[in-house]
Amino acid sequence: MPDITLWKPEPDLILHQALGKLAEEIGELNTIVARILIQGADGRDPKTGKPNAEALQEEITDVLSAATWLQQLGHGAVLTDRANRKLQGYLEWQAMLEADRDGTAANEYGAPCDEAPLQEPAVHG
Repeated sequence: MPDITLWKPEPDLILHQALGKLAEEIGELNTIVARILIQGADGRDPKTGKPNAEALQEEITDVLSAATWLQQLGHGAVLTDRANRKLQGYLEWQAMLEADRDGTAANEYGAPCDEAPLQEPAVHG
């Protein structure tokens, strides 16, 4: 048994290229997300000066466009029930994070949490 998985690339040229384009666009989205985590949404690309928030909008649009192309080729249909469940989970998570941030979080029994909200780290210089 070989130490690698034996495989052949996707034989359908159009599907192969659509998957490749989606992977490329996801990589570009990942790059701007990482930059925002490091610099903040109000930061700018150090080389071009483009605002990070603008680059994020562009890369999200590019990923959605590539995914739509793939869907139009008959692959990757949106599972509406799953999408709705995921969105509901994200909204519940957001509410929890907002409650923690605002100091209004409650424990599982409805009592206020004893822990203080997260604070900005001190900058030592």
